[in-house]
Amino acid sequence: MAILEINDLHKHFGGLRALDGVDVEVEEGTIVGLIGPNGSGKTTLINVVSGHYNPDGGRVVFNGDDITGLPPHEIAQRRLVRSFQITRVFPRMTVLENMLVPPRGQLGERLTRVFLTWGEVRRQEEQLVERAMELLSFLEIDHLAQEYAGNLSGGQQKLLELGRALMRDPLLILLDEPVAGVNPTLARKIFDRIVELRNEGKTFLVVEHNMDIVMNFCETIYVLARGRVVAKGEPEEIQTNEQVIDAYLGG
Repeated sequence: MAILEINDLHKHFGGLRALDGVDVEVEEGTIVGLIGPNGSGKTTLINVVSGHYNPDGGRVVFNGDDITGLPPHEIAQRRLVRSFQITRVFPRMTVLENMLVPPRGQLGERLTRVFLTWGEVRRQEEQLVERAMELLSFLEIDHLAQEYAGNLSGGQQKLLELGRALMRDPLLILLDEPVAGVNPTLARKIFDRIVELRNEGKTFLVVEHNMDIVMNFCETIYVLARGRVVAKGEPEEIQTNEQVIDAYLGG
C-alpha cells in the first residue's frame, strides 16, 4: 500500500522548471531512494512534499489524504516529518533538551495545565525523557545526552536530527542527505538504524548522493534529472540504466 503518492508535481522558479511533472510512489514500510545530479530537483521535491514550498501543479497524497499546499506544521502533525541537508539543532541546548522539543501534545506548553494538573504534566515529562533516552541509546549517542548539541560532530548531529524526527512518532520520514559529510563507518551505522526502524514499520524517502549507501540500503530508487523522473527501479536495474548513466555524465 502506498503511504505517499506524488502525482504530476510541478514547481517553477521564474523560468526554471525545478519540478516538471514528477510522479513518485512510496510503499509503506520501505526505504525509497531519490538520486540525481545537482540541480535535478531532489531537495525541491522534499520541500514541496513537506510544505515548505507550494507547488505550481499536481498533488501530494499522504496516508490517503490530500496534503497539497498544507503548511509544514500541519503536515508534521499528520506524522510526516523531514530532516534537512544542513542539520538544524539548537546549539545552546543539550542533546536531551533538543529531543524534548518535537513531541506532539505536550501538556506543559499550556500555562493553565501547569498550574491545574501539575501531576499529569510531570508524568508526561518523565515519559518523554524516558522515550528520548531510549532513542538516544538506540542511536548510540545516549552518552552525549547532557552535551550541548553545538559541540557534537557533524555525524552525531545527523543522528540527533534523526532522533528528534522519531520523537514525533512519524509514519514517514523524509531524509535529505542524512549522511552527507559523515565518515563511511558512521554512515553505514546510521543506515543500519534506519533499516531497523523500517523493520519496525517506519517508511523513508531518502535523498542521498552516497551511491554505495543508496545501492545497499534502498529497495526502490527514483532518478531525477532536470526536474523529471528519468528512471525507477531496484538498485540492480538503476546501476545499468543508460538514462541514469547519461544523467550523471551530462549526456
